Amino acid sequence: MDNECIFKKIMLILGTIVAGVATGFGVAYLVEKRREEAVGGKLMRVNYRFTKDFDD
Repeated sequence: MDNECIFKKIMLILGTIVAGVATGFGVAYLVEKRREEAVGGKLMRVNYRFTKDFDD
C-alpha cells in the first residue's frame, strides 16, 4: 500500500467521524427545540452553587 492510499483512508475515517458528531449535535438541537415548543418557552440550564451556609 502506498502513502496516498493510506492518506485517503485516514481522511475518509476522519470525515465519517466528523459527520457523525455533527449529526449527533443536529439531532440533539432538534430534540431540544421540540421540547421548547412543547413547553412554550426557552429551556435554560441552571447550576446554582451556594457559597455560604445558612442557619435556619
